[in-house]
Amino acid sequence: MKPIILILMLCASVYAKAQQITPERSITVHGTVEKPLDDVMYKTEVTLSLEKGYYGDGPYKTLDELLAKYYEEVKSLNIDTSKFIRDDLAFAAMGYRTEGTVLRYETKSKKDILKLTNIKMSQAMPSYVQVKSKIFDAEIKLLTQKALENARKNAELLAEVSGEEIDKIFSISSYDLGEESYWRAANSGTEYLRLTVVYTLKD
Repeated sequence: MKPIILILMLCASVYAKAQQITPERSITVHGTVEKPLDDVMYKTEVTLSLEKGYYGDGPYKTLDELLAKYYEEVKSLNIDTSKFIRDDLAFAAMGYRTEGTVLRYETKSKKDILKLTNIKMSQAMPSYVQVKSKIFDAEIKLLTQKALENARKNAELLAEVSGEEIDKIFSISSYDLGEESYWRAANSGTEYLRLTVVYTLKD
C-alpha cells in the first residue's frame, strides 16, 4: 500500500511543478505601489544592567534600585510605565555577567518613543527604534489593484520595445498582502506592496 501512496504523491508533485512552468512566450514583471503610513506602531528596548553604563560608573547596586530610578525618569516625561514589558530571558541571552533586564516598549506616539531614546542614564542602554504599519482589507484591495495596474504598464512597455503584444495574465503572486507588516528599522524608508505578474504573449 505504501509504494502506491508514494507513487501517487510523486505524480501529484510532478503535475504541480508542470503547472508552475512559465510559458515560453511570456513576460514577467513587478508591480509596486507605496503603502500608506497612517497606522504606525513604534518599538524600542532598553537594557538595564548592573555593569558600568555609558554615562557613569554604575551607581546602582541592585536591579530594583536601577528599575526604580529608570521608571522615575520615565514618569517625569509623562510616559505610562505600565506599558513596559520586562523580558529577563532576553537579558540572559545577552551573556552579561551581572544582574539586569530588558524593558520593551511599544506605542503609536512618535513623541513618546523619542523621549525614551533621549533618556541619558547610567546603566540604562537604549536600543534602536523599530516601526511597523498596519493597513486594512479595503486598503489592501485598492493597493493591489494599483500594483496590478503598474505591472500591466510595465509589461506593455516591455512588449512594445520587443515588438510583442500582451495577451493575458498567466500567474500573479505577492508576499505583501498581510494587514500587518514586519518590524523594520525606523530609517528603512518607504514600504511598498509588490506583485510579481507573468503575462503570456499573443502568437
